[in-house]
Amino acid sequence: MEIERRILKATWEHNGNLEPLYEVEDKGDEILVTFDLPRVRKENVKINTTGDTLEVIAKMSDAVCWERWGIVQKKITFQAFRKQIRLPEPIEPEKAEAIFKNGILRITLPKVRRKVLITID
Repeated sequence: MEIERRILKATWEHNGNLEPLYEVEDKGDEILVTFDLPRVRKENVKINTTGDTLEVIAKMSDAVCWERWGIVQKKITFQAFRKQIRLPEPIEPEKAEAIFKNGILRITLPKVRRKVLITID
């Protein structure tokens, strides 16, 4: 019952979008973010990034319907995945790269390298 409450709460808050499973890995000079996007085609994936956030919106090729029959009847249809995450470190959005294969989206985000000139007195 608790899991159903969480699913329904998340669903209504996100306007019928599912949150995909994802993983964020720190690879030293870059951040690798991997998303699981089943039922999605490459051309239906949209990626937005800023210096500290990443958003993925992916329309499913066919909708997923969840129904619950009991005292209260509930039916919810999901048509897309959507997730926005705050990145652990600043990145350079213009150098980001993405690969989508077999429902797995991998986004490589180079970290900002700060160079500081040190003067000698």
